[in-house]
Amino acid sequence: MKARNLILVFIVLVIGLAVAASAQVREIPEPLLGIELDGNDFRITIAQKGGTFKHSFRFDVRKSGEEQFVTVVRISRDECKMVPQREVLTFTAEEVGVDPRKPVFISNSFVGYEFGADMRRYDLEKQGNESKNDDSTAPATLKEKAADVFKKIGND
Repeated sequence: MKARNLILVFIVLVIGLAVAASAQVREIPEPLLGIELDGNDFRITIAQKGGTFKHSFRFDVRKSGEEQFVTVVRISRDECKMVPQREVLTFTAEEVGVDPRKPVFISNSFVGYEFGADMRRYDLEKQGNESKNDDSTAPATLKEKAADVFKKIGND
């Protein structure tokens, strides 16, 4: 009986640690490929590598009079290894939290192609980690950043 209780405590501990580790995902504004507000539909075009879903995002909305400022925030990383592909995700205005009859301003950065969005997301994640670690060996050029990305892919 004691062994069974010990095993149960161990399992609960492991699950608790896993939940705590997953809660430390850095939430960043998603680099967008495009956005469209059409009637009640709010469509975002993003770069995804196979593990991105509607529930991978949340919308931070700040209202100031008639104006609505929206930031699309990624809340779960896409850990898949596919080549980035263009994906359109459709939300209702109600899901986003905006009134489609009033002006909407988007505060995310926009990138013209899938690899650019993936690189921008990588830069934003790296900036967050640098502020935590103050790493002075960050790549200075785009070529070095690309090499860093491919090293990271090779290590995963």
